[in-house]
Amino acid sequence: MVDYRTILPSLNALNAFECAARHMNFSRAAEEMGTSQPAVSRHIAQLEGYLGVALFLRRRNRLSLTAEGRRLHRATVAGLEEIRTAVTEIRAKPKGRRLTIACSYDVAHLWLMPRHARLQAALGPGVEIRVVAVEYGYEELLREEGFDLALTFAAAAPGDPDGVLLFAEETVPLCAPGLAERHAESLARDGPGALAGMARLELSKRNFGWADWAGWFAAQGLAPPASRAAAQYSNYVYLLEAACAGEGAVLGWRHLSDSYLSQGRLIVAVDAPYRTGSGLRALVLGKADTEDLAQAAIRVLSAP
Repeated sequence: MVDYRTILPSLNALNAFECAARHMNFSRAAEEMGTSQPAVSRHIAQLEGYLGVALFLRRRNRLSLTAEGRRLHRATVAGLEEIRTAVTEIRAKPKGRRLTIACSYDVAHLWLMPRHARLQAALGPGVEIRVVAVEYGYEELLREEGFDLALTFAAAAPGDPDGVLLFAEETVPLCAPGLAERHAESLARDGPGALAGMARLELSKRNFGWADWAGWFAAQGLAPPASRAAAQYSNYVYLLEAACAGEGAVLGWRHLSDSYLSQGRLIVAVDAPYRTGSGLRALVLGKADTEDLAQAAIRVLSAP
């Protein structure tokens, strides 16, 4: 990486040089820059000392540029003009708007980002969509941190009657094809009960009400197995990848695990879905200047 501070002279010195070369007069350059003639002379002297060459020929009261001076002047004018053009265009460009969405890493990676292009198209190219991964349990702090929209897992929108359900929670046991093949006999014979004899994977982080193996077994009218989960992972993406590697069965959330099913990396171990009253909800965090963007985003994300 180039460090321009170590190889280029100061912008003030270059500006003084360009102005003096254009006027061929240090006093006129000083007037234009709103400084003194000695200050311009010091800038030129420092620049010549830095380069180790003379930039001006001084004959009596007349100035002219040396060959090196002419070369540097052309480069300086071109560079400053490029900067001026960029600054003018940037300042004239209408400032875009931003929608900041908070959600867990799992939801961002598995569900939101596959919908990002559709969301961007709906909001327009002038809107920047910023997605920030946050842990569950901190939703109330988001209002103070500049977020516009939160995607949170809850049975109901806490403290916000306007929370919109994006999708309801529905899980079904999934596993790698190879693991299902090894347990094919027990799965065919025992159905949901076969999962008690299979390695199971689960999340290690605090449960904020989402489905777990104990709830799934209870929903099937079965007592939870005495054996613990074979492994725990703090992130649902890691959990799915571990299941793909054949480490065990996993509760697959509809919408979050769909791509793994469509790719054949995971299959339904037993067709016994578990539906709860929870789900992923969108909470508008009350910023008046972005509420229209947040509501538009909800319409896109809640569409089939």
